[in-house]
Amino acid sequence: MRALVVGGTGFIGVNLVDALLAEGAHVRVTRRKRSATILLQKRPIEWAEASLEEPEKLERAMAGCDVVFLAGAYYPRYSLDLGASLAEGVRGVRNACAAAAASGVRRLVYTSTIATLAGAPPGRPADERDVPGARPEGSVYRAVKWSMEREVDAARQRGLDAVTLLPGGCIGPWDVRLGTGAIVVGVVRGMLPWWVEGTVNLVDVGDVARAHVAAATRGRADRYCLTGHDVRVGWLLRHLVARYGGAVPERELSPDEARAQAERDERDAAPRRQRVPIPRELVDMATHGQPVSSARARADLGFAPAPLDASLDRAHAWFVKHAYLPRPNHEARNDENRTD
Repeated sequence: MRALVVGGTGFIGVNLVDALLAEGAHVRVTRRKRSATILLQKRPIEWAEASLEEPEKLERAMAGCDVVFLAGAYYPRYSLDLGASLAEGVRGVRNACAAAAASGVRRLVYTSTIATLAGAPPGRPADERDVPGARPEGSVYRAVKWSMEREVDAARQRGLDAVTLLPGGCIGPWDVRLGTGAIVVGVVRGMLPWWVEGTVNLVDVGDVARAHVAAATRGRADRYCLTGHDVRVGWLLRHLVARYGGAVPERELSPDEARAQAERDERDAAPRRQRVPIPRELVDMATHGQPVSSARARADLGFAPAPLDASLDRAHAWFVKHAYLPRPNHEARNDENRTD
């Protein structure tokens, strides 16, 4: 397999590159001039200068490839400007789909999110059938991701063989910029200032990466939910403290309070491009969260999510190794007692 990965330097992207290499694929990765490529420097990959804003370069990067993985489409860092976020997100996906059609690749695999799902009818978990008929309101993140996904649907209707994957919150190694893993780091360090109750779905990023590889050659040109474990936020916080130490934040906010607090934090942070403790996107994910089924992916792609604690342990170990978290006391004591 000759594969192009757009977004190969990101969290899911690095894990996808590793999963492709493990299958013997020839991997080409796009990079922009400002891309941080250090994570992939020791991997046997080919680089292609291209971005989602450069249609001609994208088409050249796709030349000779069997499959294109769009694993790094636009991600709104702040939930402050719906219009600008929609324009950038939709334009990038539209460019990628047009380039894929023009270059003649066999399949496009697009990474979306379960946040695009509508609420499921009573009595069953949400799944691929639950496509909102209109753009979600009240959440920039959900609105942008829904709109981007519709671009892929439109390209599929025009004849592009495209698979859309909808993962839950990914946890595991190479979460350099702290996505869902920010919860783990924040709890163990006792740095989360508040929390909001809701449902989150956690899935091992390695399982998600392997499902991407499977989607390149298996399954239909359709949508697949990649979900692992539905848990309540309060339970997760207490579970993390019991397993790794740390502290559950004392302040529990209502959904309205949490949205308002996250927006204030983002407005304060945006001028300096700083991180916020809990972004509005995570608030939206939790407060709109619901149980989600990945039965279709299990049947068609062989998707088999790892146990939750095994995935959390992998993420925790990576954060410790790379100094996001302190070493557990027993490990530190063992190092102090070494004589070699």
